[in-house]
Order: sequence, then C-alpha cells, then structure tokens
Amino acid sequence: MRVAFAAVVCTSAIGCFVGDLLFFDFFGPLILVPLSLISFAVVGALLVVRRAGGAIGWLLGAAGATFGLAYLSGAYAYASVLPGASLPASEFAVWLAPRLGIVPFGLVISAMILFPDGRPSGRTMTVLFWVFVAFLLLGVAASALADAPAQLPLPNGAEIEPPRYANPLAVRGRLGDAVLLAAAVFNAAPEVMLIAPIALIVRFRRGPDVVREQLKWLMYTAAIAFGLLLTFVVGPRGTIVDLAHPASLLGIGMIPVAIGIAIMRYRLYDIDMIIRRTLIYAALSVVLLGAYIVGVAVFQTILAPITSGNGVAVAISTLAVVALFQPLRTRIQAAVGRRFYRSKYDAERTLDAFSARLRDEVDLDAVRGGLLDAVRDTVQPAHASVWLRNVAPL
Repeated sequence: MRVAFAAVVCTSAIGCFVGDLLFFDFFGPLILVPLSLISFAVVGALLVVRRAGGAIGWLLGAAGATFGLAYLSGAYAYASVLPGASLPASEFAVWLAPRLGIVPFGLVISAMILFPDGRPSGRTMTVLFWVFVAFLLLGVAASALADAPAQLPLPNGAEIEPPRYANPLAVRGRLGDAVLLAAAVFNAAPEVMLIAPIALIVRFRRGPDVVREQLKWLMYTAAIAFGLLLTFVVGPRGTIVDLAHPASLLGIGMIPVAIGIAIMRYRLYDIDMIIRRTLIYAALSVVLLGAYIVGVAVFQTILAPITSGNGVAVAISTLAVVALFQPLRTRIQAAVGRRFYRSKYDAERTLDAFSARLRDEVDLDAVRGGLLDAVRDTVQPAHASVWLRNVAPL
C-alpha cells in the first residue's frame, strides 16, 4: 500500500510536469515552477515508505499530485479555448482548474498543523484541525457546485480580463442558493489559514528542544516563501515584484524539503547556522544597497559639473561599497550574535578572553583555575575538575 501510494503520487507529479511541457507557451519562463512542486510528491513518498511523520507524508504526497494536476488542467483549459483549438472536455478543464488549485494548499496547511509527529498538539488544536478540514471540504464542494461562472486561467503576464464560463455542474434552486452562500463564506474567510502558524507557534512554545529545532526548519522556509509571496501580492508592479512571484513558488517547493530534513532529523542543528547567516547577509545586503543608491545620488550631484554624467559616480560608489563590505559584515555579525544568540556570543567572548590570558600565563594553578572558569561560563556543567598527570622527567 505504501509503495503503491509513493509510486502513484510520484508518477502523477512527474507525468503532469511532462504534460506541462506541451503547454510551454502558457508557462513561459515559469515552467520550472511546476518542476519545483514535484518535491511535495517526492518527499511525501519518502516519508510514507520510511513510515516517518505519521499522516504528514500522505498529505504531502497527495499535495504534490494535485499541484501537478492543477497546473496541467489550467494550461489545458487555456489551450482548449484558443482560436482553432479542438481539445476535448474543454468546459470540464475550465471548471476543474480553479477548484483543483484549492486542494493542495489545504493539504499543505494540514501537514503544517500536524508537524512534526503527525498529531495535533493538544485537544484544542485537534478541534481546530477538524474544523479546518470540514471548512475546506465544504468550501471545495460549494465552489464546485455553485451556480457561478468559472474563471479561465491565464498565462503569466497576461493583462486581459480573464473570460468566464458557466459551471457545467451548477446546482440551482433552493439547494443552489445554499451552495452559493457556502461558497461566499468560504471565499470571504481566508483567515482560516492562520491556523497553521498558530499551531506551529503553540508547538514551539510547548515543545522540547528537539521539536523546536525541527520547527525552525519549517518556519524558516515558510517565512521566506510567504514573505516573497506577500511581496508579489502587495508590492508595486516592477522587476522585483515580478521576480518575487516565481521565487515565492520555488520557496514553497522548498517547504517539503525542510519538512523531510526535520522529520528524518538529518543534520537537524544546522538550521541555527543557516538562520544566523541569513540574518547577517540579508541585513548586509540591505545596508550595502542603500549605501550604493545614496552614494550614486550624492556623487552624481557633486561631480555632475566636472564629469558630465560619464559614470564616475557609479564607479566611486561601487568601490566604496566594496571597501565597506568586510567591516560592515563584522559589525552586523556581532550585532546579530548579541541580539539573537546571546549565550553563544557570551561563550565566544569568554573563550577569546581565556585564550588571550593563556598566552601570558605561566603559573599552572592559574591556568587550571582559568580553564575551569571558562568551562563553567560556557558549557555550564554540573561539576568540573582538572586532573594533571605527573610525568617523570627524562
């Protein structure tokens, strides 16, 4: 059963990507986005076969398969309505694409609620989890049967109003009115997805150290992915925002990889180093970019009468940024250590001070006392002692 599930979801995800290649004009440069989402199927299949993570592997595997089907049906729907197209079941594809796109996000959110052991953290989260599942099922069913037009998916970058088509499975009458109301409630309540970060925060506050390290992997990748997605949604149109969309989807494709690392506990504690370096180099990039922009503006204003805008200001600003890189990196690294890694920062300072004192110390008892003090301040053991073996002189 487990091997069969793994084979089905991986074959489905890869097969859908191969099908997407037939509609390259629909995806354009974003053709790698469906490829990145294959990671859901692969990681889910691995967890199911390895019997790790409880229901999380099943949810991720199903999400990977439905992600592929959603992209493929959207591309097929658009191709089926082009002038001269003769693809069968075009109305069904137009109806299926937007509805099917809801399912994988619900599966991923469910996996995040159950992370890392496949069970909700407490009775309250169990109730909220099943409320979310019921709400998702009701919303998908209402969207599928509502007497409302289906919106045709458009290629990335298209600036036309998407055509709308009648729902071939619409339910009418009193039942149809109830379905329309349920669909409206579902579409107006995206806040229900906040249950995932709430569940992660609750588990992080209550969980042991190992669980917190596992959660760091998921929260790190999720924060980057959804931060990029938020930039795309709320940012002004431009090159950065246009790049944020594919980058956010690639980031979402990294979420199952982080989940797999966390559940399998492969190099689990490396996440602290990754987060620290991300904070350092993100802050460094922002500061250097600001310094470069300000430098170009200032030098262009000062040197304009002399250089006539021949690029000297850009060259001077570039050299200034290069000169500032190393000292800024050192200062930002120290600031991040003091703010987010205080205990490690204090331990490093203690060891540095002990090393400096050791170079000038010749008294053995003083060295032993300094060593014990450094061990107590950094490792904080319950007991520490130093034993020196007497060696007979040659």
